[in-house]
Amino acid sequence: MENYDYKEMSRDGYECQCEGAGHCPLLHKDMTEHLHHLCKTNEPYRKRFLENAMKRGVHDYESKKEYTNLIIQKSDLNNLADAAIKEMEGAGIKLDENERSAGLGDTIEKVLSKFGITQEKIEKIAGAQGCGCGKRKQWFNKIFSYKKEQADE
Repeated sequence: MENYDYKEMSRDGYECQCEGAGHCPLLHKDMTEHLHHLCKTNEPYRKRFLENAMKRGVHDYESKKEYTNLIIQKSDLNNLADAAIKEMEGAGIKLDENERSAGLGDTIEKVLSKFGITQEKIEKIAGAQGCGCGKRKQWFNKIFSYKKEQADE
């Protein structure tokens, strides 16, 4: 395996030495025809490929170890997020993806309720009954309806 000075190559630039698509020994990556063409003809892409190779640490054990640890951390975060979603679903919090909004008013109501902003809370904070949310929702639904208008026959 050849040793490459990626930092120097990144600073000074380099030309793709590969003859065609296939495995690139510099980048340690299988290159399709399209990727090979980009590497051969487009310097910004070549630099990006090199940066990614440096991040992956293709020829440097410490960099490769650091990159692997980063991937494991990302995986752990994804697992944590998945567990949080399952916990919320178990608590009865749903995305309500099946409920179709009639118009913009329904959508605004759904978004605000996801953040815990409901008509009841607004009335409690304002100290009055009837904040007007329902009427505004109806107007938004009427003005910005998602239902396709039926053509008059």
